[in-house]
Amino acid sequence: MDKLTSSERFEQEAMPHLNDLFRTASRMTGEQSRAEDVVQEVYLQAWKSFHKFQTGTNCRAWLYKILFHCVNHQRRKWFRFPLLKEKEEFLETNLAAPVAISDKLTDADILSALDKIPADYRSVVLLVDVEEFAYKEASEILSVPIGTVMSRLSRGRKLLREQLAEVALSYGIGSPAREGGGR
Repeated sequence: MDKLTSSERFEQEAMPHLNDLFRTASRMTGEQSRAEDVVQEVYLQAWKSFHKFQTGTNCRAWLYKILFHCVNHQRRKWFRFPLLKEKEEFLETNLAAPVAISDKLTDADILSALDKIPADYRSVVLLVDVEEFAYKEASEILSVPIGTVMSRLSRGRKLLREQLAEVALSYGIGSPAREGGGR
């Protein structure tokens, strides 16, 4: 049996990327339940159009293109119909006890700083620096020119450095007088 069924091909080519897609969706949406919904939508769309996918091309990049399309579509729905949180959830999220100061930056600090940069820049930083896509692949995934990817990556990295410098200062790492002065 030389040929795989469509179902077997999908399992073999698309499913290994599930965890990477979920991690990126979580960073983009900020909520596990929304990320789960988006990734489910990605795989549904991928399954429906898998007959168009050409074996031997970059399935991971193809799935990320679907992911960014789904996130943008979902964002429009979320902004149109915002969900009201229960009082307890609101208080838990917004009135959390202060975290003890550590000696170094943590993964949580870095992820929090990443969450604070605008979505267009965060998307490029995630694709190029975290998921290690080439500029050309990121350009295709986001449907923007390569120059836009490079520009957003540069600005995104700068904003991320600024966010992390502020976090580091709050931990007593570094000095308040930064080189270049910022804006």
